[in-house]
Amino acid sequence: MEYLSLGKIIDAFSLDGTLKVISSTDNGKKRYQAGNKIFLYDPKTQERKELTVLNYRANGQIDFVKVNEITTKEEAESYRGYELHVIKDSKDLDEGYYFYSDLRGCKIIDQDNTELGIVKEVEEFPAQITLRIKRKEGAEFFVPFIKQFIREVDIDKKIVYINRVEGMLWK
Repeated sequence: MEYLSLGKIIDAFSLDGTLKVISSTDNGKKRYQAGNKIFLYDPKTQERKELTVLNYRANGQIDFVKVNEITTKEEAESYRGYELHVIKDSKDLDEGYYFYSDLRGCKIIDQDNTELGIVKEVEEFPAQITLRIKRKEGAEFFVPFIKQFIREVDIDKKIVYINRVEGMLWK
């Protein structure tokens, strides 16, 4: 089973054990609906514990998540550094959207059918989402994940076809 990270717990928020989480999801409203199952993940032991969401609210990049299984401030504080996960399910995506984890490792092919490298990371900048590409030789480069640059994404074949423009690649 594959999981997606929803964010990292940084503190307790209130006496009732509400978790204060640095968000890594852009779909918190859907992920944290009351009754949904999420998982508390310990990065040290790689163990997961199932939790049930009671309520949620967000303030910028911070999510406040109350779960049934954590009832005190002290208990919530003991989970600092843990992550919240959800089971990865492609049914949750609208057409034309991708999980970042599915884009990582994809080959980058330009309009001349030249393989330029592989997606090392998907990064979020204020203007847009950007792919960080690792080349076999030379410096990494970035490709904005927008229609002007992305021609096609084939997740099954692990290939992203791009429009390479002059100045995109540097040494």
